[in-house]
Amino acid sequence: MSLRFLLLLCVYISVQAPSFAQQTLNLTVSEQAFLDKIDEIHLCTDPDWMPYEGIDKSGHYTGIMSSFHQLWSSMIGKPVVLVETVSWDQSLEFIQQKKCDVLSSAQDIPERRDYLTVTKPYITYSLALATHPDIPFIINLSQVKDKKFVMVRDYAAIKLIRDNYPGLNIIEAGSAVEGLKLVERGMAFAFIDTVPSINYQMLAHGISHLKISGVLNEQYNMSVGIRKDLPLLLSIYNKAINATSEAQRQQILNNWLSVKLEYDADYSLLWKLLAGLFIILLLSLYRYRVVHRHNRELKAVNKKLVYMSQNDQLTGLPNRYYLHEAFQEALQTYHRYQHQFSVIIMDIDHFKKVNDTYGHVIGDKVIKKIADMLSENLRDTDIVGRWGGEEFLIVCPETNNHGAKAVAEHMRRLIEDTDFGLDDLQVTASFGVTEYNEDEAVDDCIKRADMALYRAKELGRNTTIVF
Repeated sequence: MSLRFLLLLCVYISVQAPSFAQQTLNLTVSEQAFLDKIDEIHLCTDPDWMPYEGIDKSGHYTGIMSSFHQLWSSMIGKPVVLVETVSWDQSLEFIQQKKCDVLSSAQDIPERRDYLTVTKPYITYSLALATHPDIPFIINLSQVKDKKFVMVRDYAAIKLIRDNYPGLNIIEAGSAVEGLKLVERGMAFAFIDTVPSINYQMLAHGISHLKISGVLNEQYNMSVGIRKDLPLLLSIYNKAINATSEAQRQQILNNWLSVKLEYDADYSLLWKLLAGLFIILLLSLYRYRVVHRHNRELKAVNKKLVYMSQNDQLTGLPNRYYLHEAFQEALQTYHRYQHQFSVIIMDIDHFKKVNDTYGHVIGDKVIKKIADMLSENLRDTDIVGRWGGEEFLIVCPETNNHGAKAVAEHMRRLIEDTDFGLDDLQVTASFGVTEYNEDEAVDDCIKRADMALYRAKELGRNTTIVF
């Protein structure tokens, strides 16, 4: 008697296609006429991007997308026929050459718009990082922007990452397993892909020395790519996607992202194997709990360290380091979209007199109260932080000198009219305002705002000056 196990943990191989109830689409006359003229829909895919999609050794289309396309084929009423390719690059070439009508999954990027349109997304996954296990949890790629990353060549996610992190060093690999091997050999810091794809490739190819060290905010939206000269096919696929219920989506995902066990005969051997697996499972669960607790504690410590490194201890506002980061982000937006931004530096007038008269404890309370007023009364888009001592800096995105002056004047009058409980001593503040000039250095812009503040002090304080 023979024993047969197909066992891949957490995610991955299903050998049975899901069954679906027949559904019909509400097609227009033009859409139905288009379908009547064709016998089948030709589909190209990525031959090696499991568990999403792939071509097996027998030349059959497999993976999550294959189940979705099987469902949509039944809705549309036309067979979907695989056009076999050896790489994702070749699939892109084939659809440009009109050898296929559909790319099983694609994203809308400018480089493809001459020959490709995409449907609405049907599933979404976050991008993640695979690194060596000694790497701490990564919250944002800005933490490790000096490192070398690897992604699969011609994947749309490369453009998404490069747009969000200009200058990031990304090398391109021919496949996911090639990218993971580069990280394993120390030739790259991290491999970027979706969580299911990374897990599948590591399990399928025995790559056990890497781990997922961070999940990014960037998400990969799975859409169907349609040849640009087939607009009616695009509208038909969008209707099929709209008609796909949440239950059907979950059935497909559960069929592929689950444990599959098949066996026949020789039950004594089966029980021995099950007993061994049970022991391994117990050990794995224990290890998981230890690692999970350690990771949870590590995340909490890292979160606290990140907060401490970016925030002022007295006011809770962003500190000088974080403000420099905010300034850099505003600068990137300016260079990319030419959206103007301005900087305001504010200083509490005669603050030494407050400390000398009432003591530093009361002085700290005044600073804290003004920090709270700034946080509560500035616009949602403005970024305020403690610049040092009794000075605060405000970055105003999408704002020129005129708008920034209005913001500063609003806060100046608010502080002037507030009772800080200091008997006869009134608390006021002076403001220096400037807008960013093209091609100038960060320090030059801040220095000009500081000069405007100094001028406000010279003119008697409790005023706003724009340079």
